[in-house]
Amino acid sequence: MALGVSIWGFACMRRVICLDGTFLKSTCKGTLLIATCQDGNYNCYPIAWGVVDLERDESWTWFLTQLKVVIGEPDGLVFISDRHPSIQKGVATVFPQATYGACYWHVGQNLRNRFKSKGANTLFNQAAEAYKLSEFRAKFAELERRYPHVHEYLSNQVGVEKWARSMFAGERYNIMTTNIVEALNSTLKKAKEYPLLLLLDSIVEKMVEWFNERWEKAQNLTSPLTPECERRLRHVWGEAGMLASTHINANKWVIRGGGYDAVVYLQQMTCTCKKFELEKLPCEHALRAAGEIGENKFYECCSIYYSASY
Repeated sequence: MALGVSIWGFACMRRVICLDGTFLKSTCKGTLLIATCQDGNYNCYPIAWGVVDLERDESWTWFLTQLKVVIGEPDGLVFISDRHPSIQKGVATVFPQATYGACYWHVGQNLRNRFKSKGANTLFNQAAEAYKLSEFRAKFAELERRYPHVHEYLSNQVGVEKWARSMFAGERYNIMTTNIVEALNSTLKKAKEYPLLLLLDSIVEKMVEWFNERWEKAQNLTSPLTPECERRLRHVWGEAGMLASTHINANKWVIRGGGYDAVVYLQQMTCTCKKFELEKLPCEHALRAAGEIGENKFYECCSIYYSASY
């Protein structure tokens, strides 16, 4: 099941889709498969739903095939999941050009259960969240030195390119986990006990409620950015004001302070800290550089996906 509004709106979303399945508790049982992305205001944006008997290869391949019917296969498509083998196989079969990534929270849970080492999980989290490749390598090398078995598992059984932000081949922006799907599961906690048709009615009703609320709020926006994006950047703006800047040329700035000297190229929307480049939003260094031109200059440094009018 995919609502028309979800299909049409997907064209304005970042191309990162989270996949998950959740058990149904009605008399007929079964599993609800979910595909959702995140809108520019960091809200869940459900795309498609499907009910199957079990999570297995055939079920996920069927679901992803139906998903492909409604969204096509746009460039830069990324899928994130909890590493369920059937999801990985389905993505590789139905969307061979897409990039697959693992929810790093689930990888961390597997580490905790398998190796029971708090220190290893701390280093894993630091390596996974690192924006700069040099920072990732330093943390991962330390993990190899102190916990070689964990390093081997993450490298050979999971695949570093699937969970490490700095090593990921596609564009996953800020989406490192499948939390947006977990939030949907929580919302449907009671509805999962309903018979199938009532469950689907409940999903439609909830989505209509969400879209109406968001549409009404959108009518009163005054900022060029979505409210949450504006809030986050305004928060970082205060930190950016404490940094020192040197204007090299019309495009290049050197920003010093905060324990790290960064080079910002505003036209290319890049910074040597890599956050600007990976999340497509100005980091504190880019905000400092943009602020030298004008306070509102940073609006031009944001991806169109965060635009209130997109």
